[in-house]
Amino acid sequence: MRQMVITVLASFLLANGAPEENIIGVWKTQKGDSKIEIYRTPDGTFSGKIIWAQAPHESYVGTTVMKGVEYKDGAYTCPWIYDPRMGITAHAKITLSGDTMNVRATKGIISKQEVFIRNNITAGR
Repeated sequence: MRQMVITVLASFLLANGAPEENIIGVWKTQKGDSKIEIYRTPDGTFSGKIIWAQAPHESYVGTTVMKGVEYKDGAYTCPWIYDPRMGITAHAKITLSGDTMNVRATKGIISKQEVFIRNNITAGR
């Protein structure tokens, strides 16, 4: 009986994942013109790459747009985020609220916010 309880509890914990893993998945820009996939890397941080982009930006598919993302105190910090349209790198703070991801990138005194919506369908829009 004890073994069964331990097995059920372990299965439940594994199925729900750790809170920091809530960022994993496919996210669509609020405009719906591109999607990024965020995944855990072997070093335990998270990275993201563009997996779909609307014309004329299809050439950005496969581009890494964030790396080194870590979770601490209910938020994610991103030491390197890249905007391929502007050719600029910055650092960012990322917060999740349900299926919405808010990314606030900062470079010097300039700050830009982007909103993404969870969309785990990778093909097309």
